[in-house]
Amino acid sequence: MIRYLFILSIIFSQNVFGQIITIKDSLSDKPIANANIKTNDLGLTSNSYGQADFSIFKKGDVITISHISYKSKGIIKKNIINNIIYLNSMTNILPDIVLTENNKIPLSEKYPVFTIKPKGLRLVETSSAELVASTSSVVVQESQAGGGSPNYRGMEANRLLIVVDGIMLNNTIYRSGHIQSSSSINPFFIKSIDLLSGPSSVAYGSGAMGGALIFNTLDPLDTNQLIVRQIFESSSKAVTTNILGRYYRKKISQITGVSIKSADNLRMGSNRLHGYDSWGNEIGVVDDNEQLFTNYYKGDFIHKIKYLHNKHNQFLSNTQYSISSDIDRFDKMNDLTEVGLKYSKWYYGPQMRFMQKLAYLGGYKSLLFNSYKLSLAFQNVKESRHKQKKDDLYLSNRIENVKVYDANLNFNKSIGSSSLVYGGGLRLQEVFSTASLTNRNESLFNTTRYPDGGSNVKDLFLYSQMNIPLNNLIDLFFGARWNNAELNARFNENIVSLENLKNKNNSFVRSMVISYQPKTFISVNLGYYNGFRNPNIDDIGKVFSKDGNNVVLPNKNLEPEYSNNFEVAVNYRSTGVNASLQLYRTEIENAIVREFGTINGSDSIIYDGEMMRVQLNKNIASAKINGLSAISNINLSSNISLYSNINYIVGSDNNSDPLAHIPPLNGKVSLEYKNKNYSVDFYAVYNEWKHVENYDIAGVDNLEEATNDGTPAWYTLNIGYTQNITQNMVVMMKIKNLTDIHYKTFGSGISASGRNFIVALNTSF
Repeated sequence: MIRYLFILSIIFSQNVFGQIITIKDSLSDKPIANANIKTNDLGLTSNSYGQADFSIFKKGDVITISHISYKSKGIIKKNIINNIIYLNSMTNILPDIVLTENNKIPLSEKYPVFTIKPKGLRLVETSSAELVASTSSVVVQESQAGGGSPNYRGMEANRLLIVVDGIMLNNTIYRSGHIQSSSSINPFFIKSIDLLSGPSSVAYGSGAMGGALIFNTLDPLDTNQLIVRQIFESSSKAVTTNILGRYYRKKISQITGVSIKSADNLRMGSNRLHGYDSWGNEIGVVDDNEQLFTNYYKGDFIHKIKYLHNKHNQFLSNTQYSISSDIDRFDKMNDLTEVGLKYSKWYYGPQMRFMQKLAYLGGYKSLLFNSYKLSLAFQNVKESRHKQKKDDLYLSNRIENVKVYDANLNFNKSIGSSSLVYGGGLRLQEVFSTASLTNRNESLFNTTRYPDGGSNVKDLFLYSQMNIPLNNLIDLFFGARWNNAELNARFNENIVSLENLKNKNNSFVRSMVISYQPKTFISVNLGYYNGFRNPNIDDIGKVFSKDGNNVVLPNKNLEPEYSNNFEVAVNYRSTGVNASLQLYRTEIENAIVREFGTINGSDSIIYDGEMMRVQLNKNIASAKINGLSAISNINLSSNISLYSNINYIVGSDNNSDPLAHIPPLNGKVSLEYKNKNYSVDFYAVYNEWKHVENYDIAGVDNLEEATNDGTPAWYTLNIGYTQNITQNMVVMMKIKNLTDIHYKTFGSGISASGRNFIVALNTSF
């Protein structure tokens, strides 16, 4: 029944035009107070929230909006989109430069990118994965607390590209299963998130097989401000403290953010509507619905400096740091043998990510460009895995350190009404892998996860993209990217004779989109684009066992994976309605999958003290994914809005077997009432069954963490209340999973939170 309510909410929702219009700054997205709004004979002024009631104007009236600090703008009332009017600042020194990497994609308004903009002081999500999942079609897999692996259009882990402030977060040890590293991006620091499909692989590179998540953090502004936010969550007794300061003096503006979170063990829901009484309730790891081994803490830091040298030059420094405590892997701690729990310890050591980026932006106009951006970045990523079986004397430790160096040069050029971006760059990666077996003060040899002699990867690339308006109705967008990759890895000592590895390949991908806009409120986009993923150290050089029965060994003869993507999107935007329907198909070629193999003529070796069957990664598979996504946001009145989305994906490989990472049908419906001082949001989230016959054969979807029949359908009912105490103080209360339903999200090893009371207090000065 819930499923049909989601579908009906999209199909039968009707447009009721609102009258409250908000005037905003086009760059900062902040409301503009005291803006003058007038026609020939009527006039208004926007309030402190940038709002004004436009009901006094007729649909055909030409309305002029002006402000002393902004350029005046004229607009016909019926052409106002999403009840928002943006004004451009009079002091915008570099109109051709935007301090994010979005300028790598010259899309017109006819080809909208789905963008998530956190609700500022109303934000209560404490992980970026949770933020994306709560506001879009992205679903999240969880293997342990404190993490989250985003899944977008059936692409996850090393097939889904994640970019932070223009720098790829994906590195050469990203695996094919589930990756929790997006948790190192703190939602408190996020300005916007772009869900990018078509041009992503051309603009950003390897890993964008069908899409990319582009995270843009907050920018320094010419203002002085202090924001303090504290959040408490009852289901894990988690306390999060966020502090963010902006300060400005002459030509230098800065922003500093600090976030600290401490969480106790997570309580799962007690209402087992699915009927599986023991599911997720394993002996030894659950005590009265409290999931043991799920406590953790983490800290995040960001500091950005913008120096405005003159009207043509800007310098930007961007420093980010994230670190966690040891985090137990719950989906291993609940493994059982005939005599009880299999592991006494299985945890990730402190996960650390450091990034330093320096950027120079020039606004000189010339024959070759209007503006350009040079950026240099360094990332230092550390992670480790530690495990000990119940009957083992030694703790196995495997430690990885990845250093990444990026250099990018991007150009923007306007040619008449067309826009061109092009550029190139170099990425160097170094991997250092160590291992040991320890027992108190004793340390013994252990096999490393990656080549113990060190590994390095070099990527060199060139790209170009262009948007050409053919006429008032049709835009043409196309692009191409060439990528050269070279990988080297060396083995010093190992349990089997492994040769040093060398792998070289070239990739060329392209994209093309035709956008047709027959009316101002509707556009239709037809797109074809390639994606690619170079085989990385994790594919080529890893020695690893997931299940204790099979061990993956290196194979240097791998080639890149490719995808062919086809997409049709219909977008409708009017004063009261913003809706889109997307149909897409992804065909994966040369896919890397594991198969049984031999090493030195033997099909089995002893690894971690056990005889295991040999597996190798090979380019043998192809696959296809078909999907549908429908999203609508409707203003039922000036105070009430209805949001809904529904997503349906199917996927299979060349043998017609189910493809990994394909979530079940899912959706969300939200009804929100908002006025000047408070808002109330009631929403439902729904996931369909994932039946056992639809799980992948290789075990990536973690069938062992589901029931014998698969993962049952689930829904949650949720309500939130926000109250503006003063203009600078906001209190929020939210209850998630009102009915305390027990469920697991698809592919997850940990049960989701039960009923969760959230209280947050936000103040700004």
